[in-house]
Amino acid sequence: MKVAVILGSYSTGTRPLDFWYNNIWSSTRGLTGTDLCFVKTAEELSNLGHEVSLFVSHAQPNNKPDTWGKVKLYNIDQLKAVIDDSFDALISINEPDVFRGLTQKPVRIVWQMLNDFPFCQLGFDNYVDKWFGVCEEHTEYLKSQIKRPEKWETLSLGCDPDWYEDLRVPGRVIWCSSADRGLHLLLSQWPKIKKAVPYASLKIFYHFNYGDIEKVEPNDTATHYHVVEMAQRIRYMKYAIEKLKDLGVEHVGSISRDQMKKEFSVASVFGFSCDTIAFSEGFSVSTLEAHASYTVPVISTQDCLGGIYKDSGAIVIPSPVKNNLNKFTNSVIKGLTDKEFADNTINKCRNFAKEHTWKKSIKKLEECILEIQQNKNKV
Repeated sequence: MKVAVILGSYSTGTRPLDFWYNNIWSSTRGLTGTDLCFVKTAEELSNLGHEVSLFVSHAQPNNKPDTWGKVKLYNIDQLKAVIDDSFDALISINEPDVFRGLTQKPVRIVWQMLNDFPFCQLGFDNYVDKWFGVCEEHTEYLKSQIKRPEKWETLSLGCDPDWYEDLRVPGRVIWCSSADRGLHLLLSQWPKIKKAVPYASLKIFYHFNYGDIEKVEPNDTATHYHVVEMAQRIRYMKYAIEKLKDLGVEHVGSISRDQMKKEFSVASVFGFSCDTIAFSEGFSVSTLEAHASYTVPVISTQDCLGGIYKDSGAIVIPSPVKNNLNKFTNSVIKGLTDKEFADNTINKCRNFAKEHTWKKSIKKLEECILEIQQNKNKV
């Protein structure tokens, strides 16, 4: 098949993926879960023998290659010039509006990781043959916002268990999700964790690029509650990280995917005290990667996490975490100090991860494209 995989400018924001100046895996820009889905979709479809074109919102420099391995690279501005009836499928990550003005002959799929559609123009659903949510709860949440529920299915995100080795550093805890999703709670408990485990250390791998949000004052009644709450969390986290430096806390920021593989491999506990301000955690690729990487995941049931990971082997704390902080903290400590418990947890989590690989998800995507294609040809 001839397939286009598309990541629009809304998804990349001010941090476009760079396929030209750096190896995508070694770029210090790093890759979010959405970015990783985009890249792995193209890579795995290519591995299955399909002709894949990638469209991304980044200008191609002069004298730079227009391919990434076997995959053709295009700037997203070239969509209308390149897409024609020779394509069998168009796959957009999050953004249905990219299909406007394009031929309707190919199968048009949106793999939706975002949780709503305020960025879309009216009528966006008319351009989509199939929607995918990333877990059952996420799919049901999204279906309620669109009038055509029969278009929806669930397609899990994935991981690569072979990326990781068991190189656990005693006491190492990592955080690698958006900081506003509950890092403040882990930081608030860190002195207790450090007292119980004197050799513990915490590394935080995520950028703090929140613009002017942290300037919003707590009594700003003209600003939405979510923004006010985020501003308070950001200010506290920056303050706490500075105060806790002597207790082994380090904010590293964004790192390359290659480096992130190494950091997962040396981590002992993935401490994800997830506490979102609004529904925003539809899957958590970083949680699945923790399952794959010989790390003990200590997470919450927030948003979709409880549904996805309740039987995965992870230590799952009931939400809201702020009401169960002792349970969360004691679980982190147990993951750091009880080797038999940690090894048993890791074995269960690794087995779960092996059932949720990118290879399996993209194979299911391929099968779905072929099925829709056959139905279209019957019409």
